[in-house]
Amino acid sequence: MGYSAADEQFSHQLPRPFEEVHHPDGSWSDRCYFFVHSPDGSLLVTSGYGNNPNQGTANAYGKVALGDGRHWDFGAGRRITASDRDELRAGPMRWTCLEPLERWRVELGPNDSGVEWDMEYVPRAPMWELLPMNVVEGERVLVDMYHMKQSGQWTGWVRIDGEKISVDGFHGGRDRTFGVRVADELDFWLWLDIGFEDRAIQAWVIESHDGTVRYVDGGITHVDGSLSKRFVKLEHETEFDGDRKRPARTVLVFTDEDGVEHRVTGDTPHQNVNVYYGLPLPKRKAEDLGAGEYFLHFPWDSTDREELVAVEGGAMSIDQLMRFEYEGRVGHGVFEILSGGKGPARYPNWPPMDMSRFRQPARTEE
Repeated sequence: MGYSAADEQFSHQLPRPFEEVHHPDGSWSDRCYFFVHSPDGSLLVTSGYGNNPNQGTANAYGKVALGDGRHWDFGAGRRITASDRDELRAGPMRWTCLEPLERWRVELGPNDSGVEWDMEYVPRAPMWELLPMNVVEGERVLVDMYHMKQSGQWTGWVRIDGEKISVDGFHGGRDRTFGVRVADELDFWLWLDIGFEDRAIQAWVIESHDGTVRYVDGGITHVDGSLSKRFVKLEHETEFDGDRKRPARTVLVFTDEDGVEHRVTGDTPHQNVNVYYGLPLPKRKAEDLGAGEYFLHFPWDSTDREELVAVEGGAMSIDQLMRFEYEGRVGHGVFEILSGGKGPARYPNWPPMDMSRFRQPARTEE
């Protein structure tokens, strides 16, 4: 890695060329994530993009889930250099910051999957800047990253098999993160983004196999611009959909720095409305776009037991759209569980997975 055109910009923050980030771990990434859901909870769309400078690659994804069990998963990737990291695109997928801290455009252009979207995000409440995350196991850095979360609302549309669905006024959220995150070596995490009409709850907890808390943070952001006290404790009891990995009900208790408890309950009226992250189904359709760029997609149906078992067998995490109640308010939000490492002892539905063969190697020093 050497001097490049990007180094002619006067915005360095390390005494290194732009192509070199602060840590050589292969997981170092600069990422964004967005989600949007219908008011009744029967539709969920998530999408994300990340640059991996130590690998010289960019990776993108998109996912759609409907209450009737239909799902679509998308993936794309390309090679990057320091000079084109600001092009947040791969295949027909693109993310554009229209106005920093205010407006983003998220697109899935024409392709042969039958799904497209063109949506614009604006915030509903202030961002929650999580405390720096740092998890070290022995001498191994598993997490060293910055992370923010923000509740928002959407305009635009999603087209599914010829049906154009307006998302005007739909709620959702986004996050931004950059740094090291070796997710598959972490035993367990739970993060959530819950939107109510006048506020949102953002939180994240990382735990060891035995339940020891390695990291916790979060809080409540209000549409009037105010923020709550910071959460210092997150207790959770979750029930699952039989032997499946899908959360069905949960009770969450957040304790803030003043010792005040906030109790939230969640259930899942639309059990099929979720998206999984992990290994793709073998039947995916891949398109080689040349010069190291590709696009792949596959549809599947979670009402088909065989397909659901196959997807969950390769899933390291899930974003379940759930309905939540808090102090008389009702809202929806993403409830994410991740199981890596040894997995969580308290939730046997999420046994550990060996993802080591897919792990990105560290940067080699030249």
